[in-house]
Amino acid sequence: MKTTCTLDRILQMDKATLHVIAVRYRRLIQRYSTAIASTACAICGRMMLQPLLHDECPFSLFYLSVLLTAWIAGTGPAVFAMALGSLSAAHFFLPPASSLYINDPADLLQLSIYIVVNSIAISLFYRVAWQHRLAERRLVENEALSTSLREADERKDEFLALLAHELRNPLAPIRSSLALLDKSPGSVEVMGRVKKIIERHTNHLIRLADDLLDIARFCRGQVELQIDRLDIRTAINDALEMTESLFAEKNHRLQLLLPQEPVWVDGDRIRLAQLTANLLSNAAKYTPPGGRVTLQVEQFGDEFSLIVRDNGIGFASSEAERILEPFIQIDTTRTREYGGLGLGLTIVNRLVGLHGGQLQVQSRGPGQGSCFTVQLMVALPPEESTLLRQSTVANNGCFSQTMRNADRRGRVLIVEDNRDSGELLCEMIESEGFSARLAHDGFAALQEFTSFSPDVIVLDIGLPGMDGYEIAGRIRRLESGSRTRLIALTGWGRSTDRILSKQAGFDDHLVKPVVFS
Repeated sequence: MKTTCTLDRILQMDKATLHVIAVRYRRLIQRYSTAIASTACAICGRMMLQPLLHDECPFSLFYLSVLLTAWIAGTGPAVFAMALGSLSAAHFFLPPASSLYINDPADLLQLSIYIVVNSIAISLFYRVAWQHRLAERRLVENEALSTSLREADERKDEFLALLAHELRNPLAPIRSSLALLDKSPGSVEVMGRVKKIIERHTNHLIRLADDLLDIARFCRGQVELQIDRLDIRTAINDALEMTESLFAEKNHRLQLLLPQEPVWVDGDRIRLAQLTANLLSNAAKYTPPGGRVTLQVEQFGDEFSLIVRDNGIGFASSEAERILEPFIQIDTTRTREYGGLGLGLTIVNRLVGLHGGQLQVQSRGPGQGSCFTVQLMVALPPEESTLLRQSTVANNGCFSQTMRNADRRGRVLIVEDNRDSGELLCEMIESEGFSARLAHDGFAALQEFTSFSPDVIVLDIGLPGMDGYEIAGRIRRLESGSRTRLIALTGWGRSTDRILSKQAGFDDHLVKPVVFS
């Protein structure tokens, strides 16, 4: 019965497995055959020397057989050769002849020496072989690491070239616009056109910086979601406002297929709007002018799908996973027809994962358009209090809205080490009806606080000599400082940075660049 079961198992194995087993056993037989052959040669050689040696040095040639086996076949066969040598010497060359029995203490001592010496030799061979395998493994690892570093270095160079190209694109029209203003300083038409150009390309620069910061946060695991229960259509409407100009610029037709009833989801409204806007921007970018883009929401039981389809350039099916990697673009030509850093889809994929969903990427091939599907879980309808909380949109970096909460007759102290930014901000605040002064470091800020007695202080965090946290702490410790409104205006926007601002005594925390409205 056991034999039948064994045969059945063997027959069920595939040919590849049987081939591997056959090769392994063939090599094993060859290695141990080396031990047998070397021992046989030692026996023949010792018999040829028998008329000269008689009973002297019975183990002499067997030392060589063990060493030769260890060198050729390894330590296992060498131990086998040592055992064969011991039996052969006892049988052929030690008295009594043709017997494995050894009664002479001197012969027993020779046998013991033979075993000890060969055991040491085999151990040394094993150590050398182990070090050789370790060196080979490290060589392979070093080659793989070298290849990886070389590829990473190439990707870094490509990314830096790409980043420089993408930064020059918006900077060039901004510089040209400034030159045009110098030539036509009094033209209202020119000023209006230049304003739109600078605003559009500045927003593009901000988007590039935000994408780079998001990728850095994802890599460090520092992205935190503000989860709330919301209607996914709310986030979609936010995304449509963000991408409206892209579709108008390329004359695309955007078709919306949204359900009449709310589709509730537990998610971060800002991040859901961001991933939807990234998908729409990607569709608008890679679809030729006059194309068609469809945004559809479908609900199936406890899941729903947010689908963005386009009739754009598409991609090969083999590129489906690759285009989700950072800095990867389908357009790799020097013409850079479509632009961008190749981060939009990577950010979408990471955000979908943080929301516990999946992103599916499909295309029927180049020129056949593409389809991106975000699958998320449906949440239960929220209570009325939650609905009321969702209807309130947080003020995220809107400077004008923050300043409107202050008395228009008040005095404002601006602390900013960048002179151009500080002076422009000072002019903007004065245009709102405030009296403003500017300080460029912490010591000047404390002096101005004493002489100017400001009602509001707009304070940068990263300052030379004394940072914004220390300045805020010193002001709050003063008797008059408790009545002053402190607004942090900084490039640091993580949740930990906001907590530090609150602990230092700031009333508001705005992230550069701020919005004036």
